[in-house]
Amino acid sequence: MAYSLEENIGNLSSRQRLELLLDKIAEAIIYSSYASPELIESGQKYIRDGQLQSGAGDGILALFQKDIKANEVDLQNKAGEDSVATDLQTIANQVDFNSLSFSFNEGADEFLFDIFLSDNFYYNEGISITNLIVLDGQFSNTSQFIPLEKTSRTVDVDKANEFLDTNIFELLPSGDSRQQRIIRFFNELNALLPPNLSLQDFDQLNSQGDAIPDGRVDRDENNNWIGAEQHNLDNSIVNNSEDGFIHRRKDLPSGEINESRTIEDIYNTIVPYLTDFLEPPISPQDDRPVYENQSSGYLQFRSPNQGIIIRNTNQQFIEGLDPNNPTYLQTGFTITMWVRFLDKVSEGTLFNFGNPIRGTVNSQPAENAFGFKLETYVLNGDDECPHDQYTTWNDAAQDNNYSENIFQDSNTARFVRLIVNQDSRLYDSHVGSESINSPNLERFDKLNSVIPFLNYDLMDSQVNASRLLNTTFIPENFNEWYFICASFNPNIQEDASHNISVNSQGPEGNNLLEVTPNYWLNHILPSTDTSAEFNFTNNSNYGNKCKVEIISKSDLLRARGFKV
Repeated sequence: MAYSLEENIGNLSSRQRLELLLDKIAEAIIYSSYASPELIESGQKYIRDGQLQSGAGDGILALFQKDIKANEVDLQNKAGEDSVATDLQTIANQVDFNSLSFSFNEGADEFLFDIFLSDNFYYNEGISITNLIVLDGQFSNTSQFIPLEKTSRTVDVDKANEFLDTNIFELLPSGDSRQQRIIRFFNELNALLPPNLSLQDFDQLNSQGDAIPDGRVDRDENNNWIGAEQHNLDNSIVNNSEDGFIHRRKDLPSGEINESRTIEDIYNTIVPYLTDFLEPPISPQDDRPVYENQSSGYLQFRSPNQGIIIRNTNQQFIEGLDPNNPTYLQTGFTITMWVRFLDKVSEGTLFNFGNPIRGTVNSQPAENAFGFKLETYVLNGDDECPHDQYTTWNDAAQDNNYSENIFQDSNTARFVRLIVNQDSRLYDSHVGSESINSPNLERFDKLNSVIPFLNYDLMDSQVNASRLLNTTFIPENFNEWYFICASFNPNIQEDASHNISVNSQGPEGNNLLEVTPNYWLNHILPSTDTSAEFNFTNNSNYGNKCKVEIISKSDLLRARGFKV
């Protein structure tokens, strides 16, 4: 009888160790060659005439929960003292159960054999424990074993069925609960559905058939997903009876057995339960008024080469625009217009007075040049950029902290800028910005007395042309009107805005303001406090004299509270 605490020998009490030792002794004797039914029966205990007696015979066999209890009487000597039990307890307290072993010798006095115990403590031949477990010629530690006899009885089945109820429903398992059925259903469904499909599986081509996802399912001329048949061949149970999954669509060949057992059937079954989920959200009611144009129309140029000449019939020059007395250089001016660009390539002057860049060489115009102009130009992303650090304009734009992503939706980018000739000095509306990838290189900062041109002969260095990316960008939308506001403020201290030692230092010792667009847009006040953050304002009087700002008609109407 194995003791339940045998694996935790080190934590056993003295009584538990004695119980375990008795188990080991009995087990060793049962498995020895000296064991016999007679030996076992001689140690059995029976209840006869109301008394507990040892030895085979009539009566009720007595079994005890613990070997100690079963051998409680036998382990005491005739004088009633428990010296025998004490000796066994001493052995049990000292013995190493991990190395415990037993050996037997023939005939010991009146008993059949001697039994010896040995371990790491009782080494060599061990010690004899025969006298501790044999009393009055009887072995005292086998009363807990029951000999089994092979017997059989013939049962008349017919007669047994007359008296026995063989339908024992109590032994049958009860039906699964609702929750168990639901869990089993989902486990089965997950195992039988094909591998997950995502939008990436349905969308691999654009509408032109190019391998570019466009956010929509790739469909054939019948408006079916072009990958439906291949997915059916790879996954459907119809094509693979061993490892296939639930058939996906009813319109694909499914066979009679699966024609109503498709994923589409599952969807049609559950749709009525998800009406609230599948219903598209209600768009918020837009109570804003629709803008109505105030004028009956607008002036339209049919081609880029057409224009308007404004004449004053009352006096020789329009007020402020006398070439001999250019008062606009002292008062400043603002040009506003609505423009809609209908193509990607048209370039030229939107508004001009005189020719401010006449005879320009190395950014220096001729002495007789005067006036100003508002112009538009286009850069092609694939065209070569003149800066030696870039291959194309697109490369330069990706490195420009002011104009990145301008080629994201189109390969062309349109810009608008204002150029003013003031006392034979050219000013324009381009700003300075940082290089994203190489901030230590001067590529887009604002240089004193330098403005960029498409015609490289007009500049002192071709690399200055990269600053063409730093003028006002017009998003490409042939249906959108843009309101352009170009202004010249002679009171701005543009020349004094360069190389001011303020705030923190930028790349290669250049002032950080040199590459900050908002500074050149007159929105940052210089500060001598190098630890201070930029001090933003509506007009700092520092930065560019020339500015060009735009707003789309849609944005303007939304800002004014109209529906577009």
